[in-house]
Amino acid sequence: MDTLVLIRHANVQTVTTHWSVLAAQFNIDFQPTDINQVDDVDYNHVDDVDYNHVQFWSQLSLKAKFSLPDAVRILRGQTGDDPRPNKDLYELQRLPQSDITTTIDTWNSIVRHGVVPRWKSAKPQLQHFRPSNHRSSEGHDRKIRRHLRKGQLDGRYLIVHAQLLDHWPEIFISPLAVVDKPGAHEDDIRLINDYSFPPDHSVNDYTDRSDHPPISYNPPKDIARRIHQLKTLNPAASILIMLGDVAGAFRHIPIHANSVYMFSFLYQDLLVIDLSCGFGWCGSPAYYAVAGKLINHIYEFNHGPDRRFTGNVWCDDHTCVEVDEGSQCFDANIALRRAMAIVLGPAALNENKFTKWATKVKALGILWDTDAGCASIPTEKLDKALTRVSQLIVAGEVTKTALLKVLGSLRHVATCSRPARAFFQRLQSDANILPRFGARAMSSVARDDLRWFQTVLQHPERFNSIPLAQFAELSDPDVHIFMDASSEGLCALDPLSHRYLRQQFSKDESEELSINVRELRSAVLAALRWGPRWHNPTAKSPVHVQFHIDNTSAVTWANQRSSRHPTAQLYNRLLSLAEFQYNLVCTASHIPGKLNVMADAGSRAWRRYYRDTARRSIRRMGSMLIRHALAESTTAKYRSHWRQWCRFTTAMGWSRWLTSANSSRRLGYFATLCWAQGANSRREGNQYSTINLKLASIKWFHRRYQDIELKTTPRLALLLQGIKRLSHPRRKKQPITMPFLRLLHRNLDLSRPRQRLLWGSILIGFFFMLRRSEYLVVENTRHFYCLKDRNVFFSDKHGKQVNQSSATSVTIGLEGAKNDQYGRGAWRTMHASGDQIVCPLRGLRHIKKARKELGMIADVHLCGNLSSQDMNRAIKRTAKLAGVPPSCYATHSVRIGGATALVAGGADRLSIKLLGRWASNCFEEYPQQSAKASAGLSTRMVQNRRV
Repeated sequence: MDTLVLIRHANVQTVTTHWSVLAAQFNIDFQPTDINQVDDVDYNHVDDVDYNHVQFWSQLSLKAKFSLPDAVRILRGQTGDDPRPNKDLYELQRLPQSDITTTIDTWNSIVRHGVVPRWKSAKPQLQHFRPSNHRSSEGHDRKIRRHLRKGQLDGRYLIVHAQLLDHWPEIFISPLAVVDKPGAHEDDIRLINDYSFPPDHSVNDYTDRSDHPPISYNPPKDIARRIHQLKTLNPAASILIMLGDVAGAFRHIPIHANSVYMFSFLYQDLLVIDLSCGFGWCGSPAYYAVAGKLINHIYEFNHGPDRRFTGNVWCDDHTCVEVDEGSQCFDANIALRRAMAIVLGPAALNENKFTKWATKVKALGILWDTDAGCASIPTEKLDKALTRVSQLIVAGEVTKTALLKVLGSLRHVATCSRPARAFFQRLQSDANILPRFGARAMSSVARDDLRWFQTVLQHPERFNSIPLAQFAELSDPDVHIFMDASSEGLCALDPLSHRYLRQQFSKDESEELSINVRELRSAVLAALRWGPRWHNPTAKSPVHVQFHIDNTSAVTWANQRSSRHPTAQLYNRLLSLAEFQYNLVCTASHIPGKLNVMADAGSRAWRRYYRDTARRSIRRMGSMLIRHALAESTTAKYRSHWRQWCRFTTAMGWSRWLTSANSSRRLGYFATLCWAQGANSRREGNQYSTINLKLASIKWFHRRYQDIELKTTPRLALLLQGIKRLSHPRRKKQPITMPFLRLLHRNLDLSRPRQRLLWGSILIGFFFMLRRSEYLVVENTRHFYCLKDRNVFFSDKHGKQVNQSSATSVTIGLEGAKNDQYGRGAWRTMHASGDQIVCPLRGLRHIKKARKELGMIADVHLCGNLSSQDMNRAIKRTAKLAGVPPSCYATHSVRIGGATALVAGGADRLSIKLLGRWASNCFEEYPQQSAKASAGLSTRMVQNRRV
């Protein structure tokens, strides 16, 4: 940090020296500012603009006939060798992660040249009308001048005499406004350049926003999720929060010298050109978000391979949540400060806003208590919101400013209370259509919404100690309601309580209400009708009710409590009222229509042919169950074999469906043809196991569609026995061995994230004896049981999840397997091997690091998109280097290699069977006896001389 400060001072000294040279060249009086004053000035005792600088820049611009861009470049010290407009900013090295490379490129362009806004074609070359400052700026002269002086010292403002407007006629003037600065000293204000005025001719109106960088912030819900996650993983540990803040966030982002003419204002006799992204310009949040994203990325990922923090960013506020364990919190504090200094320079750290680590902290306007696991809205915010709402209700007319202030106060209420969102939408719509100036009568609907907020705010206990699981929307549902609507009516089912409700629509309702609105009505009726039953007055947490709806629009409306449809808005209000009255949390999830059979049948019960409909629904449900009798992977193979059978029977002139009388003979013909020439382009015959599978496929289709069981007659059994004897023996794959693994490791470049991911995956597959489908993408297909990142963690000797640094084992959880199509799952733990290269802990570390470097953190599967072909190529390449036939090695060699190593190590059969999750004893065919395992056997055979 000290080095950055010294470099900053050296840059200021170089620029100031250049100014002195220009002053002497044009015979202008110049008094340079003390370098230390730039960092150490007390702004509370600065009361006026530095008119020496105003005079210097005004005279220099006129005498040297500088254009505005030239004057700005000289002020900033931009040269051909160093064109950076802000000398505190430096370009960052491009990283291989795909999710951050574009952001780094955007940032490096800003560092080199500044932000280059794109203007719409409607923007005139010269401003035809220059607006006056807003009346809010009156009476704040000393405060405004203090801010202007601060801007001079920061290098943010170029301040000259107002007469230079004639010298630079291209300048656009925007009015100056003053607002209170939340949380600041009572003697402080916030200057705002109103870039949205005059309407239709403002800087914001002329700005083309299509090329602005995307903005991605972490809402309060993400903080709640982080705390809840850490408390779940570390129930006995203390969870601490720290806040960090960037000083003067937007002012660090410079505007290109050729574009600063659009960002100016007049104050008395001064012309002020804002050289940075100003507070009020529509592009400022987007371009600062680039810096915020990089700060958070460096904070999270750039602290070594074995440590990772999780940041939460909201504009320039950074909220850190960590476990109070060892030096974790101290390191996180240093990492955040370092990240801010790397991106924005040493002046970016706002020491007044950095808090100490604590369990009770106020962040983003919400009080967080990590010990109690809850969040609350501060009482003063609730009181302020109630006062503003009450004043607006009794007011005859409303202004846009007054309504926006009320919405600002209610935003926290809407954040912490799902029911409030339904009443927030229409108020926001009214605020959008109100004129900028003048008052208008408030609509009766908006006044009703304000009365609802007034009622809610009179119960502050509803906003205190909100459980984090509820706040983060992570709580499990207590009640499940299945519902559906049709053109006839609606139906809602409560299976747990054996209750249902139905409502038949009138002809007018069926014609006027869309299906989306009808689906939403079913949720509202269920909440109103059954809400009193669900209400539990003694419960500390609300009851979570989840509606299962097969209409995606209704699901979205119910979850967001927002819709443009007026009837849907009414229903959202009714749903919210039920939530508040009965202390409920109502959410919605989508259920496929083909699975929502009972509710669908209930919504159509008024049809004359209801019985037929019910029969068809039950029949469809039965067909669905039969379709799921086989695993999806097996079904695909059976269909392929069935198509081959159909082609064969067509060529023979037979029906594809067999009878008990002709099945043996025709299946025998088919089996003989398969053995003789198969069904491939090479016309190579199939082996016994393949033919047996094809016959099983044909028999399954007859069970499925003809409801008959084809028997294997003695003649067909003899024919299959002959095929078995004459088929070539199965060529088993060879297992990979420890020397093989070490050779593979030596030929991989682990500095490349993709190869690091491959090596880590091979180690996990080897030690846990995984099938390829259990952790890799196989032929562009991923099975449902493929290993998930959430089910793999570092653990201690008891298999309990721990931090990476204190782990002695790795634990994985499989949600199913090739021989576990019912998803019973299995958990396995493997301890450290003691080897420096081949070890399960090192394997998982390699995978975790590679996932970060490849930008695969959000990928739910542990090995990401790593395919069996990728691993196959690496194994065969290593086999070729070892001088053995590559055809003898494949991904299966990893699994049988682990089993062979266990046999050689003396492991018992049951341990191998359990670890490899074999359902039978077929695993005994896989391990190969190594030369090492047979050492000493011949000696033992001849030692017993009694034989």
